[in-house]
Amino acid sequence: MFFKKDVLSSSELCENTESYNTRLIVVDYIKHRVAKEGFQWENDGRQSSVTPNAVQAAMRSLGDEFEKRFRNRFNDLIEQLNITDNNAYDTFKRIVDETFSDGVNWGRIVALLGFAGCFVVYCFVHNKSHLVGIVVEWVTSYIDTNLQEWLTSNNKWQGLVEFYSRTESQRDWPSFKTLLKWSVAGLGAITLGAFLAQKI
Repeated sequence: MFFKKDVLSSSELCENTESYNTRLIVVDYIKHRVAKEGFQWENDGRQSSVTPNAVQAAMRSLGDEFEKRFRNRFNDLIEQLNITDNNAYDTFKRIVDETFSDGVNWGRIVALLGFAGCFVVYCFVHNKSHLVGIVVEWVTSYIDTNLQEWLTSNNKWQGLVEFYSRTESQRDWPSFKTLLKWSVAGLGAITLGAFLAQKI
């Protein structure tokens, strides 16, 4: 079932400042991403137009840059996944785990949110908008559970602003090899060949 996840309750999110801040960043980016595609997600309790703080603004810009670099590959991959209510969590978790299988950096954290943005747009397009809030919780929980130690060692979310201040050539974006690993994780080794054959 797609509700299979390890997430914090609303009260726990409010009690844990780091978790709460992470969720606000994820929510802001998801709203930004779906709004770009002409959709509205109002189930997060915020007004439609909220001025982003420095971290949220950096994430929006970095997400846009990431999307510009990888949009076609991402969209093709998402369309090939055949996401259903029953396989959404497992598919999402496999791809996210693969993203950080050999290390963490800001480019990969941006990629995580970028992937989540593509994922929820797919949900809107395919009448699965009920999954959007759940995806937000998956991303928030993953970051707070698996990446918190790295974040603490890298100036927490202020480090994202510092990453944004670098020139484009200095940013450590995921490689095409990493995107191929996402394909293997999401599609399975057998269908990956068919996916790549369409792109060559």
